[in-house]
Amino acid sequence: MKASRIILILALALLPLACHDWLDINQDPNNPSEVGYEKVLPSGITSVVYVLGGRYQVLGALWSQHWTQSPGASQYAGIDSYDINSSSFEGQWDELYTGALKAFEYVRQQSAAEEQWNYYLIATVMQVYAFQLLVDLYDRVPFHEALAGDHNQLTPAYDNGQAVYDSLLLRIDVALAKDFSAELLKNPEEDDFIFGGEMKRWKEFANTLKLKIYLRQSEARSDVAREGIVSLYNQEVDFLGQDAAFTYFSNQTGKRNPLYETEMISFGGNPNLVLSNTLYSFLVENDDEERLSALFDRPTEGSGQHKALVQGNYNAPEEPAGTTSSSYSKPILSATEPVYLFSLSEVNFLQAEAIVRYGVADYNEAREKYNEAMRSAYWRVLQREYTAYTSEVSALIESKVNSEAYRFPAEGSATEEVVEAIMVQKWVSLAGIQSLETFFEQNRTHYPKISPVAAEHSNYEPGEYTVSLNNVTSGRFPKRLIFPKSEDATNPNTPAPEPVWQKVWWDTKAE
Repeated sequence: MKASRIILILALALLPLACHDWLDINQDPNNPSEVGYEKVLPSGITSVVYVLGGRYQVLGALWSQHWTQSPGASQYAGIDSYDINSSSFEGQWDELYTGALKAFEYVRQQSAAEEQWNYYLIATVMQVYAFQLLVDLYDRVPFHEALAGDHNQLTPAYDNGQAVYDSLLLRIDVALAKDFSAELLKNPEEDDFIFGGEMKRWKEFANTLKLKIYLRQSEARSDVAREGIVSLYNQEVDFLGQDAAFTYFSNQTGKRNPLYETEMISFGGNPNLVLSNTLYSFLVENDDEERLSALFDRPTEGSGQHKALVQGNYNAPEEPAGTTSSSYSKPILSATEPVYLFSLSEVNFLQAEAIVRYGVADYNEAREKYNEAMRSAYWRVLQREYTAYTSEVSALIESKVNSEAYRFPAEGSATEEVVEAIMVQKWVSLAGIQSLETFFEQNRTHYPKISPVAAEHSNYEPGEYTVSLNNVTSGRFPKRLIFPKSEDATNPNTPAPEPVWQKVWWDTKAE
């Protein structure tokens, strides 16, 4: 792909209001096809990437207690204290609806008219991915009327999460059922920023997305989840065997990882985020120096040893007066860090959980999926130190996989015990790259557990969640976002606001 084209697409993503003029196809009926759908697809993908890898990554990392707001700063104090309002994530909502979702709908309509099913499949599954992201954050979203070409586009009705989920699964099935054998199908190689036109990978992506959607319903609709997952395995579908990630970043203006651009460039290389005691305590307890040092820089002040801050304690750290953010370990951010739609670790953890819950394969296969998830997670972070997968690296990774602390539970263990092992390891393995996903998964499964005591208490169990010390929710954990004020101001169908601690529809497991 030509470098100039990459710069163009990234620039459009960084300047969403500018790119919406030419993506605003439904409101310009006189010139609906000035931009071909082939060129709209990469812009839609990039919009998702910049929202997911930017502020949503910070949201997930703070609410999953991988990171916490640094002392001496307040940039993310609202998120860390659960003080969320209708303005907090308004820009991300707007970018997904008026940018990504609209772009994908345009590609779907135009490619379907030409029976170009490769483009149709990519646009469909990416649109489904973005819709699930929104409904998991807000519980109810405009869906069936959201992208219509009539007045409902401005005042669409809100659909409940369960109805959206059912429609998303159906939408994937319709796309997968298209005829991909036609000789005249265009290959979206240059327009596909994830797999470079490898359509087999997109079919695997679609199947993996279905698996995730079914598993998200494991507590709320156990029969639906079971039937859907059993059907996937009976069909012997293929799931992803590699990361699904955007990798076109470089250390140049307009082409950097979005979080790096915000934290390292905008704030002079000193991120306003530090290591949370919740993650730190778990890694130290389990002698996991490899991941700790691969994910976090040591403090530049003090002893030089890794140091964490209790979640939300940014106003009154336990150190003497004068303590700054430089006294704590900080997340290592890279200009070229990929943004992951699915990491290979996540895919394998999903399969391990499906097998354990529903018996769709042998227990030993669940163990191997869990182990493979850990191996890929370790290798991802160790690549910052090692350039090749040597015997030394392999031995190091295997020592962790087979350690007593991380070993997969023995066959015959209670299902809930095994699910806990999977989810806790998933929480650690996706830290810093897919933290929002671990936020959803903790709400669904309640793993890692919530501590009944404060982090400083002698009975505190390392790795258990503690409520943010500066919380504004009377000790209740966050579960959702608040509908944006732009919606409330322009769409009379916007539901009454729900408090941030109100559970979304699939979060039904007993406390």
